[in-house]
Amino acid sequence: MKRNILKLALLSTALTATSVAAEDVTLTIESWRNDDLALWQDEIIPAFEAENPGIKVVFSPSAPTEYNAALNSKLEAGSAGDLITCRPFDASLALFDAGHLADLDDMAAMSNFSDVAKSAWQTDDGSAILRTNGLCDPRLHLQCRRF
Repeated sequence: MKRNILKLALLSTALTATSVAAEDVTLTIESWRNDDLALWQDEIIPAFEAENPGIKVVFSPSAPTEYNAALNSKLEAGSAGDLITCRPFDASLALFDAGHLADLDDMAAMSNFSDVAKSAWQTDDGSAILRTNGLCDPRLHLQCRRF
């Protein structure tokens, strides 16, 4: 249950940062965690939607072995979800180098994370933080170009 609360807290934080308008919206989350589908559909999403009327969430996982290729294709086509999960180190660095991830170094909240927590999510020279390594499921990342 603690894991679910932490995931919900991370999702709520990410969505709050988007300044969602009063009209109804649907946000899609891309992930390779297809084994978590029931957890998201039965627990996390209903709890989030109950607390955030007007925001619908779709959890859209791919098979783990197909995720990188599927995500890269969707990003290139401009059809990726609103939130994506990122694999650490080189996979995220490639997405950053391709312009799909933003540098989060200027965000004040980054001071809440230790250097160790940020190490898998920054450029090789440490000059840019690609995303946060957060509470329970650290791979969620906003596609800033959508907001």
